Amino acid sequence: MKKVLLFFRSNTFKCLLVVIVFLVAMFTSSEHNLQTRIKNAITIRELKQEIEYYKDKSEKSKQRLQELKSDKEDLEKFARERYRMHAPNEDVYVVEYE
Repeated sequence: MKKVLLFFRSNTFKCLLVVIVFLVAMFTSSEHNLQTRIKNAITIRELKQEIEYYKDKSEKSKQRLQELKSDKEDLEKFARERYRMHAPNEDVYVVEYE
C-alpha cells in the first residue's frame, strides 16, 4: 500500500498525469485536434501536387508558345489544326469521327 501511495506522490505520476491531460486536450479541442491536423496535412499535400502539375503545364505551354513564335509554318499548322483557320483562297472540310 505504501508503494501505491509513493507512486501517486512521485514526479513520475505527475508527469504521466500531465501527458494524459495533454493528449485528451489534443483529441478533444475543436480547433487544434489531431483529426483536423491530419486532414489539413492531406489537403496541403494534394495542393502541393496540384501546384507542381500546373507549374509543369505552364512550362510546357511557355515552350510551345516560344516554338510558335519562332516558326511561322508551325504557327500556321497550329492555327489550322486547332482553330480550323484557312487562307482566303482555300476551302476547309471538317471530318469528324464517331
